Amino acid sequence: MSNDTIFDPAELETVEPLPPEHTEESAFIPDTNGDPEGSDARAEKQAIALPDFFFKRYSLDDEGKPIFNPSVVNSIMAVFDMKADSQISFNGDKADDEEKYYDSQVNTIVDGLNQLLEVDPQSTGIQFLSLNTRTWAEFVSIAYEYNDSLTSISANDDLPEWLIQREEKMMQLGRKARMLRDAIAAIDDKFGLKSTSLDRDRVQNEVERRLQRLAEWNFRKHADQSGKVANTYNAQTVQHCETVFANA
Repeated sequence: MSNDTIFDPAELETVEPLPPEHTEESAFIPDTNGDPEGSDARAEKQAIALPDFFFKRYSLDDEGKPIFNPSVVNSIMAVFDMKADSQISFNGDKADDEEKYYDSQVNTIVDGLNQLLEVDPQSTGIQFLSLNTRTWAEFVSIAYEYNDSLTSISANDDLPEWLIQREEKMMQLGRKARMLRDAIAAIDDKFGLKSTSLDRDRVQNEVERRLQRLAEWNFRKHADQSGKVANTYNAQTVQHCETVFANA
């Protein structure tokens, strides 16, 4: 046998492998094969689209359902802490007359309650305290929304009509809340209850319920679920085709 047919590794010219001086562009492209499920999820169209304002006051849970935003609740309760013991301001030339009229309104409420408290005062007291709690929750929520919206209005622009209406509602609710609070304070010993004070935790519960209702209402009105519908339809179509193939 000829020596030409014998392979000698020493005859090969070897070159030390070194990294390239320039990185190829392909090296920066993500390897989708390394994470196929994550890649598919990122490429998938968002199932539910919502306007930006929704996430300013509300949120979505892990299942994509609308919920209230805890940070907004905390901001509203900060308004409650500031307003709970505040008094109505009477200004201008008719301040004295307005204060007398306010006092007369409170006295009218007290007179009406006294009639109801003659029979089953505990039930009457609980219902009236519940009304007081709900009114305060509504008042501080509207006050927060008014102030929050006001910060987004330019000083050079006129107030929009919707903000003027919210201002009027805020003032009316503030008056009503204080009337209820002051009426209860005037006859708190006639309810037959251990405490008639405005409970902060109960007010917060009502604030959360209100925000939850608004979150669900805004979700139904503004959520674009076309992506979710399309995904569900496509999945059902694929399942149907698989069934047809199996039965063919």
